[in-house]
Amino acid sequence: MVAKTGGIGFVLMLLSCFLVLPVWGLDFQPGEYEVTSKVEMPGMPMPMPPQTTIQCLTKSDPLPDPNAENQNCEVLDTKTKGNTVTWRMVCDQDGTRTESTGSMTYKGDRFEGTVKTKMGPEMGNTTVTVHITGKRIGNCK
Repeated sequence: MVAKTGGIGFVLMLLSCFLVLPVWGLDFQPGEYEVTSKVEMPGMPMPMPPQTTIQCLTKSDPLPDPNAENQNCEVLDTKTKGNTVTWRMVCDQDGTRTESTGSMTYKGDRFEGTVKTKMGPEMGNTTVTVHITGKRIGNCK
């Protein structure tokens, strides 16, 4: 169980790895956002409580957690259709390989999305789903 719990932080870090996405033309209003992530992991005895952070999101970096350094992730198959960005990503961190697919839809001062990550055998071959919502709460400080 410790390995699965430790994987949650890794999954949350993975969310930041797709910031190289083109955002021109998206219905997105830059500013300070309240971002809530809810993790679903099979085998957890109790659901994890949602985690909420406040972040400044810009036209050039519209996705939460913009620091993707040292993650050894490669974003593949990025597509933008209307106000939705989809991607596939492969990461290798210290020998742990993960594959993720994600989708983020923008609606002016709000966004919502889902990231599904398949963890490798080191993490029990589990698929973790993270639901992300964000709402603009003002200008960046």
